[in-house]
Amino acid sequence: MEQRFAGKTALITGAASGIGAACAQRLAAEGARVAVLDINGEAAAAVAGKIRGTGSDTFSLAMDVTKSEQVVEAFAETERRFGRLDVMLANAGVTPCITPVGDCPEESWRRVLDVNLTGVFLCVKAALPIMRRQRKGVILATSSVAGLTSTPAGIEYNVSKTGVIMLIRHIAQVYGPEGIRSVAICPGWVDTPFLEPVYDAFGFPSRRILRSQAPLGRMATPDDIAAAVAFVASDEASFISGIAFPIDGGALAGSPIARGPLVKSYLTVRAGLRRLRGKPTAKLMP
Repeated sequence: MEQRFAGKTALITGAASGIGAACAQRLAAEGARVAVLDINGEAAAAVAGKIRGTGSDTFSLAMDVTKSEQVVEAFAETERRFGRLDVMLANAGVTPCITPVGDCPEESWRRVLDVNLTGVFLCVKAALPIMRRQRKGVILATSSVAGLTSTPAGIEYNVSKTGVIMLIRHIAQVYGPEGIRSVAICPGWVDTPFLEPVYDAFGFPSRRILRSQAPLGRMATPDDIAAAVAFVASDEASFISGIAFPIDGGALAGSPIARGPLVKSYLTVRAGLRRLRGKPTAKLMP
């Protein structure tokens, strides 16, 4: 594989599974030294172990992106170990409760905004001083196509991901003159454990429904997203900054994602039945 990141350092949050793990392994395969960070320290260590087994330089840390002192220490440790920071991907996130805003629990609203938006903010704050000293760096954050269009449920998720896009645009405007690029990564439906609450809310046909949202007829894999991340993080994308980059199989080219009548019907019926039975509409992931 081409060594586009030889001699460079990447730091990835939410790197213990799914998109984050795939990105960590892809950048390492292309020559990067990688800091693997996740609230699940044991799982992060397992991902780092796989990377180390390929001969790449890596380390892992347990880190909660909502705790500013943990974020600052993790970024400082990365700079101590590797001497620089070239790519930062703020990927950690949690799922919403699958309800419209009128039924959205305050707990879910606060939790999702805290992790998905404030967590990105704290990582950006920690990355900027290092990259500004270098006069170069790439700041990436995982947003979503849900940040580009509304959906009938999961409003706290939509709001958090739209906020990430605005933050990325701000970084491009303010810090571009210092050699810092920024891109919001906007996946469509990606087949990872992150979608378990969606499967739970939609029921058995959910995979078929979600596959149908993309004209390409499938959901993305984590490796699809990692390949796109590797491109925008590389010098080949040196004039790309301040954008929301959809990786959605063409979903946004037509009807907005998750707004089809069949999906909305499943969501409404399932949520109503769950409320009648006294069950939560979806679990709030830690």
